Amino acid sequence: MSPRLRRALTGPVGRTVLSVAVVVAVFAGVLPQIADYSEAWQLVRSLTWPEAVLVGVVAAVNIVSYAPLWTAALPGLRLRQALLSDLASTTISNTVPVGFAFGVGTTVAMYHSFGFPAGAITRAIGLAGVWNNLVKLAMPALALVGVLLVADVTAALAVAAVLGSVILLLALVVLVLVLTHPGAAVALATGAERAARAVARGLGRPGPAGWVARTDRFRTDSLEVLRHRWAQLTAAAVASHLALFLVLLVCLRTVDGDGSDVSWLLVLAVFSVTRLVTIVPITPGALGVAELSYVAGLTAVGVGADAAAGAVLLFRFLTWFVPIPLGVAAWLAWRRGAGQASAVAGTVHAAG
Repeated sequence: MSPRLRRALTGPVGRTVLSVAVVVAVFAGVLPQIADYSEAWQLVRSLTWPEAVLVGVVAAVNIVSYAPLWTAALPGLRLRQALLSDLASTTISNTVPVGFAFGVGTTVAMYHSFGFPAGAITRAIGLAGVWNNLVKLAMPALALVGVLLVADVTAALAVAAVLGSVILLLALVVLVLVLTHPGAAVALATGAERAARAVARGLGRPGPAGWVARTDRFRTDSLEVLRHRWAQLTAAAVASHLALFLVLLVCLRTVDGDGSDVSWLLVLAVFSVTRLVTIVPITPGALGVAELSYVAGLTAVGVGADAAAGAVLLFRFLTWFVPIPLGVAAWLAWRRGAGQASAVAGTVHAAG
């Protein structure tokens, strides 16, 4: 493969084409073979007003549930500032191919405008990401234990639980080594940088640099925060995942259909596997991939195909689409000065 073709396939155009192809294939090709969209929509339309209000309240709680993780990771950050940044970055992640990187850039820009220095922002992004992914990796194993109490374990759940547990264990070992052993941190950062450079060379791109220095700064800066805030970080990360799961469960319970009363433990297992599958999103916000995984998983544990499709599409509307206009509004509010620090406040944060 020529370097020009490789760059085209891995560049913005190639990623956009891949994302569109996956979304079209799932929504126009695969899902219609599993469920009837019209029947699924009729089930959603059958929600009563009390059920619709319940779904809306749970969805609203989920939208604000991730902000406390940022306030735990970045001392001095106010909840309103965290919510503005989270909504804006989520909008970008849900709409732009490989939007996660652009979402992080938005977070950095907004936190800088709030008066926080670059080092504190980098540390907060690292801690929030690590704790979020640790919970995400632990959930399949916890779900496996619960499912063992109520039903037979499917092969998919068993594989996901084992894979998640292995990755979680490795991640914990790496985290402990990085935080407690300077020599191990240097060795791991050096090895990771060399591997990344090799991959970059294969893609015809310049390799990364400076990982050792950044890892050492992350280690020294994070230790003090973790001594005082590890419990807060853990509770916030767990709460955000439970809030998202609760939206899925409430959607399934209110969208009446065959199997909508399946055990919540089985629903948790499907949720956990999908969260693991989409840990590296192929499309913006895992659009298409997440829907297919949720619907396939729910039907595998006994939910009717139409009920599964109706519940999942409602769930994704509330958790993927609704945050987009809210994020646009948050970004516009920020551009007008919402949450931004004065020069004096910024000096205080920088000094801290």
